[in-house]
Amino acid sequence: MFINELPDECLLIIFGSINELDDLVSCYKEHYECWNGETSPNYALDHVYYCKQEQIDATCLSTFFPNLIIADFSGFLAKVKYETIVTLAKRMKSLKGVSNHYHYDRYESIFQYCDGLQMVSNYDIEPWIRENGANIKQLHLYSSKLDRFKEDAHCFPNLERLHIFNTEGSPDGPYDGPVLGRLKIVELELPSDTTRRIYYGFQFMDSCPNLQSAHISLQSCRLFVDESLTHKSLQDLVIRLIQYNSVYDGIFDWDELKRLFMKYPNLKHLALCDNRKLRDWHIERLVRILPNLVLFAVRGCPRVTQAAANYVQDYNKLYGRSIKFYFKDNYHEIQSDWPQLSTRGEKISQGFDFMKHCFLKDFDNLSAFLITSDN
Repeated sequence: MFINELPDECLLIIFGSINELDDLVSCYKEHYECWNGETSPNYALDHVYYCKQEQIDATCLSTFFPNLIIADFSGFLAKVKYETIVTLAKRMKSLKGVSNHYHYDRYESIFQYCDGLQMVSNYDIEPWIRENGANIKQLHLYSSKLDRFKEDAHCFPNLERLHIFNTEGSPDGPYDGPVLGRLKIVELELPSDTTRRIYYGFQFMDSCPNLQSAHISLQSCRLFVDESLTHKSLQDLVIRLIQYNSVYDGIFDWDELKRLFMKYPNLKHLALCDNRKLRDWHIERLVRILPNLVLFAVRGCPRVTQAAANYVQDYNKLYGRSIKFYFKDNYHEIQSDWPQLSTRGEKISQGFDFMKHCFLKDFDNLSAFLITSDN
């Protein structure tokens, strides 16, 4: 039987198993009639990648992928001419997300050719991104600062997810930008001032009244905590302590930590990571502070012992609670108890779901985009 004679169902299985772009292009050129005309199936492949170093003939890509939602142009200039990328961006009207992890000084920004983007991953906020900010729902910045974002925050009134990785080393100051009423997920890795050691990430979260989930990486430092504001929407929180050297290897002042968590009375899922000074008594007090907690995980915290787990178990019996607590001795059980939570590293995840795609991951492994059913 010739491939042209295979049923559409078989073709979908075959092509759905091919992820190498050059293989797909070759198949497309040789068997274009299989996808042409009225018999062309209305089906979009989940993902296609091209990891070889050789140049690729990309002239047919816009025709081959008419329903492409996301394009990652990172490093593409080594394999495709810039003019070809521009042509692709102009023709692919279905694009909702573009990722570019390289800054090419010799070329114009590719974002100026992409209208209607809802998801952007880039090193910083370029003018073309700013001008189309009203459409953007997910903004992934991997070499930027919160200070710079606040200058442009008014350009993103519909932002639902914000990721900022400050790689510059210089600290961010207080946030005095606009309220971000639609923001639901925030992911921040911001260095603190090593002199004052003040961290303003949680102060920024006070300007996000409907925030549901946060993934925070920070150095051991002092926290700016506004006790006058209670954040009732936050349900999921991951805090990772970055250990650069032994000088700042310490937990936050307990009174400061207590004031912070009292701001989040509806917190349900909490993960504390890589804190070598976290102790059993901290666990005991945090359990008492958070009345709606159901999942409490600590990883990379060697001083938390079975005594803390015993306390949580006794606390559950005494007060009728059902808190699941995980630490170094039973952390392997978390995936069997919560099989819906993923640890898989991926650039794109299906579903706008922080718990599923972010809670168990380190900051470096967070997905660039969470694809919703609308996409």
